[in-house]
Amino acid sequence: MIVCHDADLDRAAAGGVAGNFFNAGQYCGGIERIYVVESVADAFIEKVVAIASKLRLNTEGEFDMGALYTEAQFETVKEHVEDARAKGAKVLCGGQPAPNLKGLYYEATVLTDVTTEMRSLAEETFGPVMNIIRVKDEEEALRLVNDSNYGLTGSVWTKDVERGVEIDKRIDTGSVDVNDFPQTYGTIEAPFGGRKASGIGQVNGPIGLRSYCHAQPVQVDRFGGKQTAGVFPRDNSQDDGFQKFIKFLWGTAAGRAISLMRVPF
Repeated sequence: MIVCHDADLDRAAAGGVAGNFFNAGQYCGGIERIYVVESVADAFIEKVVAIASKLRLNTEGEFDMGALYTEAQFETVKEHVEDARAKGAKVLCGGQPAPNLKGLYYEATVLTDVTTEMRSLAEETFGPVMNIIRVKDEEEALRLVNDSNYGLTGSVWTKDVERGVEIDKRIDTGSVDVNDFPQTYGTIEAPFGGRKASGIGQVNGPIGLRSYCHAQPVQVDRFGGKQTAGVFPRDNSQDDGFQKFIKFLWGTAAGRAISLMRVPF
């Protein structure tokens, strides 16, 4: 996610929280990295923390996030946060398992001062952990966004929609949004899939439908089967004649000219 200098910060902060903590961060197209232009970074971060710090965890009643799916994923989230903390990241909210709940509950966590040496940024956490990175401008954001092994979804937040589309086109990812967290998978007419380590192929749309089809080549011998009928029995005269034909076709200027001609069916 790229937050431009002219973004509506209230909507961008709310969208970043929604995209990052939806389903406790267990969403393949969710937001994990947010690159925010320095001129609006302080205000954006303040708004994000204000929302994220109020997210409620539970499995009944009114709540915002549930538990993580597996013990292994719970451990991954803990390891990524502790690794980031040990390497100098600031934990602005969360940063620990929920103290008052039994089970695989982890608090909504916002990290700043994150670097590429930290696992939470270099790897897929797939949990309720948001990484915020300050950048000088949108060009630096693009460079850092694309410096990743992953490329499934991306988003750009700006009041200038046309500029947002142009920035989106330069993100090396499977699908992109302007002023929304990635919802492309729910748009059934739009192909959805990743680049780089985020996979190959696409589902949905005409491309997705064709991926379930088998292309069956059908060839018709223009000579009515005469060529194939003459394959056997073999004799030296056939081989001699074929070698002479090959030498003429690709060994002479006239032959090469003929070989490049398009012959109508």
